[in-house]
Amino acid sequence: MDLVKRTLYRSMIGVLKIYQRLFLDFRVWGRELIPPGPKIYVTNHITSTDPNWVLPVFAEPVHVIIGPGYQSKVTAWIFDFFEQINAMPDYRKTVVDAAVRYLQKGESIYTAPEGDIQEPFQLGHFYPGVARIYRRTRAPIIPIALVAPRSAMSEWPMKIVVDGRVYRYIMVFRGPYCVNVGEPFYPDTTDDGGSEEDQRVMEEIKERIRLLVDDVRTNKFWQ
Repeated sequence: MDLVKRTLYRSMIGVLKIYQRLFLDFRVWGRELIPPGPKIYVTNHITSTDPNWVLPVFAEPVHVIIGPGYQSKVTAWIFDFFEQINAMPDYRKTVVDAAVRYLQKGESIYTAPEGDIQEPFQLGHFYPGVARIYRRTRAPIIPIALVAPRSAMSEWPMKIVVDGRVYRYIMVFRGPYCVNVGEPFYPDTTDDGGSEEDQRVMEEIKERIRLLVDDVRTNKFWQ
């Protein structure tokens, strides 16, 4: 990002931090584990507002891989201005290349590889894009667990349909929201890879996030 975009981005993050302090019971563990340099942030997906609450945790501007949010022309313009990564059907084949370009420039990316919101404390299928991005950059993968109780969530009546698939809007605007950052992960991969290797890497990432979710639920939740 250029200086203007970085300044606007940081202003936006400042507003989100103020909101967190005023209205959320916001908790972060493991922030000190995040290394300098470009990184691949990987989280589970529990609400439509996840990026709003997670991005302020990071020290640097981050490029988010976004799917259904790009359906709106207004939000699409905003996302493009801040150099987010379009993962809508017409752009899916360009996602890995775009993420690699940002990482090679020394900038970090953020993705939720489940692609859709899951039930609290549950993990869905992890799609293989992260493994492909990692193989080409060797940037550290930072697994992150997001946890909030169902009582803090509200579902909006409107929905979004992409390629016949219905996506719900589930928000957290008040109450507890927890972010548990894990240690940087450098999976063993070959340069050429393949679908089996990609799936193995994603299962390893998923297991790390599952353990982080359990850590919040059993050891840290509400403490």
